[in-house]
Amino acid sequence: MKAGDGGLRVGEIGQHLGLAPSTLAHHLSTLVDAGLVLQAKQGREVFNKVDFPAMHRLQTFLSEECCIGVTTQSEEDAA
Repeated sequence: MKAGDGGLRVGEIGQHLGLAPSTLAHHLSTLVDAGLVLQAKQGREVFNKVDFPAMHRLQTFLSEECCIGVTTQSEEDAA
């Protein structure tokens, strides 16, 4: 996300994260399949960038729906 709209090449992501290329490819593939990362080929390089609208929808869903209906121990103790 920090790379912004320009995204990063696969190799750049690997350098930042210290991941093996095969591991990184697996994770990127999963994020692409989930619709959270977009890939664009420019020449021989593949740039990866966050699909910001999709990420915001996910963040909204998680913040609104997380733990609905779950009672915490402190709530049980207060009752």
